[in-house]
Amino acid sequence: MPTNRTPINRKAVMRITPEIIDAWKRADFMALHIALDRHPWERSPLPIEITVLGIDEDVLDPEDENYKSDLKALKLQKELLAIAGWPDCRSVYEKNLRKAEEWMEYCHERVEHTPVGQFGSRCSSESPQEKLEDAKAEVAYRNQLLDELGEVQAKWDAR
Repeated sequence: MPTNRTPINRKAVMRITPEIIDAWKRADFMALHIALDRHPWERSPLPIEITVLGIDEDVLDPEDENYKSDLKALKLQKELLAIAGWPDCRSVYEKNLRKAEEWMEYCHERVEHTPVGQFGSRCSSESPQEKLEDAKAEVAYRNQLLDELGEVQAKWDAR
């Protein structure tokens, strides 16, 4: 009579492989997600300033249904910071800044030349202006991130 000696529900230990560290250092969201074998909806251990699905202690919500997954990503982020330091995210920050500037230009164009009748009679004329203000705030935030990048990297390198 065969005996099953391995428990079915044993917990797998996450090992930090060289592929994970390499993807972390390059701030490559997709490669890190694949190397960690995460589901598409799960948060990445990358900081939230790098990717929308990044993690930050300030965004954790105990009421969220993915709270355990978020805690796992935060724990992984702390381990990767201790092992490899802050990721090289200058190129990602610059790409995000370019996208924000393109969006701001588009919003500015919409304010200057609002299409007539495209949105129907219920469209608020304030909506394009509000989007432009939000876009300007986003560009200012992305510029601030780039300015502070050197300070953050120096802080983590000093640890």
